[in-house]
Amino acid sequence: MIPDDLYSLKMMKQEFTQPKLFNLLAETTFYNIEKDSITIKKNAILDLHQNNIEYVYYICDGIASVSVAGEVFEFKGPSEFVGLSDSMINANCEDFEVKTITKITVWRFIKSEVIAKIMSTQEGYLYHYMSMLDQYSRFTKKLMTMKKTHKERVFIALQELAKKFGTPANNAIKIPPVFTRNIIAQYVGVGLSKLSDSLLKLQEESLIFVTSKREIVLEIESII
Repeated sequence: MIPDDLYSLKMMKQEFTQPKLFNLLAETTFYNIEKDSITIKKNAILDLHQNNIEYVYYICDGIASVSVAGEVFEFKGPSEFVGLSDSMINANCEDFEVKTITKITVWRFIKSEVIAKIMSTQEGYLYHYMSMLDQYSRFTKKLMTMKKTHKERVFIALQELAKKFGTPANNAIKIPPVFTRNIIAQYVGVGLSKLSDSLLKLQEESLIFVTSKREIVLEIESII
């Protein structure tokens, strides 16, 4: 029996969220598992594997980039897990890297204990299923985006960053300055010159505007 037989996909997305999964892992009345609160400095690598132990992180504050084979695949922020299912995208663990782009605070779990606790609950496998489904959905979207023009790819990336991390300001969304031109270029998969050309075209079409501080701003209506 597949999960869709028991729940609609919409209901599953509402009920089996990452914050709810964290609450399940953090509670101590049933199957108490080890966890550590850690603060990690900016531009540091998260150890997903250390001394033959695999770790899962839950971000409380801050942002990290996820790279596959040296290319930025996505960004993780507050209330998201790192290492639960995303590292399965690439079978070669050496090609998978998580790097902080701000100082972050996380809870660290041992992955084997996380899986054991999830699977010991009546509907725990749905948490893992939704995590896997979400990750592969992002992977598929990333592949589809690569077929578009540079300008389209840049605009899609800016929409994603604004929606997930942006700060509202006068009917617009400002992308945090931590997302530098270099980081955005790595995420889109273009050089800095191509990025600059695309940003200029997007400004000319009034899809974005750039402040005197070089902050990128999108109108709320343009964010999907």
